[in-house]
Amino acid sequence: MRNINKYYKIAFIGAALNLLLQLIVAFAIDPPLAAVFTPFYPVWVMLVVVGWRKEHPRR
Repeated sequence: MRNINKYYKIAFIGAALNLLLQLIVAFAIDPPLAAVFTPFYPVWVMLVVVGWRKEHPRR
């Protein structure tokens, strides 16, 4: 069985933690403060793209 790409793993765990932290901050502290975590979503998408390019390189 193949191991999952490390970039995918980092991206999915990071996105899940980001969403979880954003929800906790929105409900527990202050909803506008949760907007601080929104700019990190493109970082996780970029990591998925990098992982895809590592797994499927151009010829």
